Amino acid sequence: MNAVVMDDSGDRFLQRVHRAADRVLGNSQTGREIGELCRDHAEAREMILTDRASNSVVVAVVGATGQGKSWLVRQMIRGGPVDAIRSGNSLDEATEKLTWIGPKPPADLDARHERFIACDAGKMRSIGSPYLLVDAPGATDDRRAIAGVAERALSTASVLVMVIRRDQLRSQRVSGLAAASEGTVVIPVVNLADVNDDSLDADVEALVARLRSTAPQSQIAPAVIVSDFEIDERGEDEIGIRLAETLGRRIEEAICESGGGDQRRSTRLSALDARFSAAVASVLQTQLPELTSAVDRLNAEATRLPSEVAGTLLGGATPLRAAIRSRLRLSLMAETAAIWFPYRTVLSLLNLTHGAWDRVLLSLSGSLPSLIGAVYAGARNMSDQRAADMDLRTGLRQRTAASVADRLGPMARRFRAELNKLRHGAIETELESSPDSPVASLAGIETLQESSQKSFDTAINQGSATTWFANASGLAGTLLFWLLMTGPLVALYRGYFDASYSTMRDVLQAEGAAGDLNKFPRPDVSMMLTSLLLSVLPMAIFSMLVLSWVQAKTRVDRIENRLREEHDQLIQRLQRDGVLRLAWSDPLLADAEFLLSVGRTVDEER
Repeated sequence: MNAVVMDDSGDRFLQRVHRAADRVLGNSQTGREIGELCRDHAEAREMILTDRASNSVVVAVVGATGQGKSWLVRQMIRGGPVDAIRSGNSLDEATEKLTWIGPKPPADLDARHERFIACDAGKMRSIGSPYLLVDAPGATDDRRAIAGVAERALSTASVLVMVIRRDQLRSQRVSGLAAASEGTVVIPVVNLADVNDDSLDADVEALVARLRSTAPQSQIAPAVIVSDFEIDERGEDEIGIRLAETLGRRIEEAICESGGGDQRRSTRLSALDARFSAAVASVLQTQLPELTSAVDRLNAEATRLPSEVAGTLLGGATPLRAAIRSRLRLSLMAETAAIWFPYRTVLSLLNLTHGAWDRVLLSLSGSLPSLIGAVYAGARNMSDQRAADMDLRTGLRQRTAASVADRLGPMARRFRAELNKLRHGAIETELESSPDSPVASLAGIETLQESSQKSFDTAINQGSATTWFANASGLAGTLLFWLLMTGPLVALYRGYFDASYSTMRDVLQAEGAAGDLNKFPRPDVSMMLTSLLLSVLPMAIFSMLVLSWVQAKTRVDRIENRLREEHDQLIQRLQRDGVLRLAWSDPLLADAEFLLSVGRTVDEER
């Protein structure tokens, strides 16, 4: 047996469903039904993954009993062992086994349900590649064993030739076959048709549309029309020859369009897994309506909760805008070169004492209380910044734990009660938990915080003042200070240089003479301090204007709107990728929630 190696995610999903059903439902009737579905699904997956035909295409002829399947098979092997192909409407004439026809038998032939008829490849109608033809029993046979054999053909074949009598085009049995064959190449063959029937084309188009609607993942080829040879003058032989030619060409075209064998298997496995999920959901919803209703409410709340809690990471409008303004001021300082002294120093002071600039100006005029108030405001701002950083790191996790306990705790307790009722007290200790124990935790908080911080930094960098503006402002502020401070400094240094020149001249002219220190200027400290304050004050006002422009309302509004949009998109992406999600603390509760959510929730845990 040559097995095809493919992605085993579907197999892991199947095993988890089986394990969860065994743990949660035990040996109850519902548990046994889910176990049977898992076994049937595992067998169907193995049939698809197993290459029984040695890389040959498997073409299965399927349909309800009495549609003319075996007659069609005989047309495809003219010159071959046609007498070995049984057909008919009565039980003793109908096909009861899966009949394989081709040059080589399939691997692992099951003699109880299958048989093989050897036929030289040269006597089989060509479809452009080696193939095995399969004649399946009636898929709607009342006998359960025969119907089960027919279903094996649906899992084994790459191409399904679906034979339908003209008078059965509107039968619901056709829709059932189409749903079971989803993911394969389907070629409808309308048998015993009257080509002069005016309603034939409309009914055939309606059939193809119904098949495509029922099996959207299948490749539905255009229908092949087979005339009723009892009313057609061409006769059975000519109609059979034309049918074989047309069908062979149609199969070859469909195989070319469907891609390689691995692609066809992948599509069929995907469709098979979807049908399995729907079947499990149907059983649970039918037999456990109260429990499924409880998990629906739990899932709805669990889906909303991560996004609502994560949305609080940015906080309200006031703290977020304050954080944006703070980062804009820091960005301006970082872009301002250290050479612009003392402008950059004043800028740092104003950034540290934001919210108390009036006291800074008064302190520059000599007010001691204002100076103390400015120092206190700076210390308070530093403390508030540290508290905000700590809340950013730990506050979200605390809010998450509180929200999970408040909103999911009561619902989880009701869910446990329903689960206890289902199990009639079995393994009671596994379902009980302390009221104070956490129901679940929000996974992905660290990733959210890291990504949100990156988004915040990017928004600030793109919305802050440019390096050119920062240094141009630094040049202007520095020039403003030194233009005002130049007068006192020039007068002071001129007197100093004059005294130095006079002293050196006296020393050189009179040997042994000492310099007169009284000639050197002695500036008054209050005069120098007054000059410094008078020069700093205009520069401080200029710095305030620059800072006010940098953190203007329009700029802050633009950054805030962008941040909130990007944050919402980030939360949606993390939830879609399964990074930001609720992780259940109780393993049995997690298994029950997963099992009852199969096929019905948006985020299937595969």
